[in-house]
Amino acid sequence: MMRVTQAWLPALAFGAAAGAQAAPQDDPLAWLQRAANASRTSAYSGTFVHTNGERTSTVRIAHAIIDGVEQERVEPLEGQPHEIVRRGEDMICYMPEQKTMRLDKRVSARFFPSIFRGPPEALAENYTLKLGNQERMLGLDCQWIRLDPKDALRYAQRLCVEVTTGLLLRARTLNERKQVIEQWTFTDLKMGSQVARSDVKPTLQSRVKSWTTDAQPRDEAKGVDTGWEVTNLPAGYRKIGEMRRTMPGRQLPVSQIVLSDGLATISVFVEPAGMPARPAEAASEEGTTSFFVRPAGDNVVTVLGEVPIAAAQQVGRSVSRRP
Repeated sequence: MMRVTQAWLPALAFGAAAGAQAAPQDDPLAWLQRAANASRTSAYSGTFVHTNGERTSTVRIAHAIIDGVEQERVEPLEGQPHEIVRRGEDMICYMPEQKTMRLDKRVSARFFPSIFRGPPEALAENYTLKLGNQERMLGLDCQWIRLDPKDALRYAQRLCVEVTTGLLLRARTLNERKQVIEQWTFTDLKMGSQVARSDVKPTLQSRVKSWTTDAQPRDEAKGVDTGWEVTNLPAGYRKIGEMRRTMPGRQLPVSQIVLSDGLATISVFVEPAGMPARPAEAASEEGTTSFFVRPAGDNVVTVLGEVPIAAAQQVGRSVSRRP
């Protein structure tokens, strides 16, 4: 591992100190705030396994604050080689087999353990927060936090937070029958001074001598008024993004609205109807992912979200043109 330089140590020390702020032992909201803060400010590097329904993936991640800027490298370990490198809100996806660097902005993308999409305080409005037991994980003491939904429009969450730094080590999503339908868990982890500056730098960049740069995703991530709105938002959800995207196999741009309650995310897509036009609604779900589609005049509305099917249907059925 690369030797940690003196210039690098203050950034690591700041991250460790920020994540290690003490939380009242009996306050679940304080634990959530520590977890959200640690995922943004701590230095960590490791491998996690993500299971959703029948799908399982393994991902390597490294995160640190360098010169005051949040930096991250994410490398899925299945499928074609590729990695995502983030500096602040700017992301580059390196795809060596296509010899393409895809530029993008972080709108809704969050990689475990950074699962929060808003202030943790807002979660208390729609989840009942309680502390669970402590257990050992990867040789570290871990505090479980229980988030039980107050309605049928979101799933229960179980989060296990390392007691010293506040970093999230394991997260589980439960359905209405209390069955685990999604899980993230670290299988190895380094923190603080064990993380080197090189851990967050791209590793695939040297494989290609001449890259093609695709800046279209970044340019399309800029907020626009699509002319569409969701008139019956589920309680606690708010719009966090609105844009037009170019999708593979689509001749015209697709309007997209992104919603979140601070944990779960729902994406709404509106596009011109093809021929023949879709005659009726359709819905399906796998793991935490719900899919709902319906015709809307000369357009088709598609909803994709990490929510129960009832939430996807409520959103999809209330999409209309903005007056």
